[in-house]
Amino acid sequence: MSLCRAALQRCGPMARHFLTNSPFSHLNRNVVSRRTMSSVPGGSGENIAYFLLCGGALAASVAYTYSTVTSDHARFMDRVTDIQSRPKDEWKPKPWPPKSRDEDEEAL
Repeated sequence: MSLCRAALQRCGPMARHFLTNSPFSHLNRNVVSRRTMSSVPGGSGENIAYFLLCGGALAASVAYTYSTVTSDHARFMDRVTDIQSRPKDEWKPKPWPPKSRDEDEEAL
């Protein structure tokens, strides 16, 4: 352990110097890249436009959903009452085991 630490203390500064002052300095990935900005972030008013656009879309979707749900509820209740008012036949189970096609043809 101490041998590795001694080697790191001995060779570490040389390696750092080599990476920062050589043609290989671009290999050092621990540096935050700089980006030139033409203006202050958010200063052009684009964020407000996006906010208004997304807010308008959200408001329209909520209004559409509300109108669809309320109109569909009335239609749903009409259909339920229509189905319940139909005459109901007594349920009869199918015979088991089912007949094969040959037996059906012989019966005809």
